Amino acid sequence: MLSLETIHFSNELQALLAHVQQETPADDIVAALKVPQPRGVISLNGGTAELDEILEIKLRLLLVDGLARFAAENVITLVTGGTDAGVFSLLGEGLAKWGRRAPCIGVTPSRPVTWPGRSQGETSLEPHHSHFIVVEGKDWGDEVQTMFSFVQTLSQDCPSVAVFAGGGNITLREMQANVEQGREMILIAASGRSTDAVLDVRAGSTSSAQAVEEIASKGRIVPFEIDSSPDQFTRLLESRISPA
Repeated sequence: MLSLETIHFSNELQALLAHVQQETPADDIVAALKVPQPRGVISLNGGTAELDEILEIKLRLLLVDGLARFAAENVITLVTGGTDAGVFSLLGEGLAKWGRRAPCIGVTPSRPVTWPGRSQGETSLEPHHSHFIVVEGKDWGDEVQTMFSFVQTLSQDCPSVAVFAGGGNITLREMQANVEQGREMILIAASGRSTDAVLDVRAGSTSSAQAVEEIASKGRIVPFEIDSSPDQFTRLLESRISPA
C-alpha cells in the first residue's frame, strides 16, 4: 500500500504525505513523492526529548545557523525524523529562518504522530518540512528501515552524510544503518546520550552496550564539538557534501 495526501499546516505551509508499509520499496516512495534528484543529502537524527536550556541554545546555533543555512544556500535535500520535537524542531526553526530551497522529508511511524486532519497521535509533525513518509507501525523505530532504504536510494547519485545529536536506542539503530551503508556520520560531541556514548568509546572508553562498541569501531565517524561556531559546522558540511 502506498497512498498520498496533502496536509495544510496553520503556518499556511503544506506538505505531501505518503502512507507506506514497512516493506514498500524505496524506489516506489521516491517516485510517488516526485522528489527531484538531489545535489546532496543530509540526514539528521537524534534526541526528541525536551532539552535543557544550555544544550538547546548550543544546538539551536548549529542547526539553525549551520545546518539549515547550509542546506538552504546549497539546495541540499534533508531527511529527518520529522516530528516537532527536539533536534527536528530546532531544524524547523532554521527552515523558517533561511527558507527551504530543496525538499525536507520527515520519516515517522504512523501510530504515534498527529497532523492536521488526524488528531489521535501523541506527537505533531514539524510544519516546515515539505514531505513526510508515514510508515505503518505502532512504535518509534518502526520507521528506521524505511528511512535508510529511502536515504540510500535518494543519495545513490550524490554525496550524503548523517548528523547526530543526543538520542537513545533508536538513534543507535539509525547509526547502525549508516554503518551498514558506509555513510559518514558527524556526531555532535556533548549533545548527550547515545551520541556521546559512541564518541566516548571512540576516545578509548568501553561500553557494556554491544551496539555502541560496534558503531564506534566500524563507523565512519567525525566528531564535532558543540561549542564550535555555526560557520565551522557549515565548513565541515561543505567538505563532506561539496555540491557541484
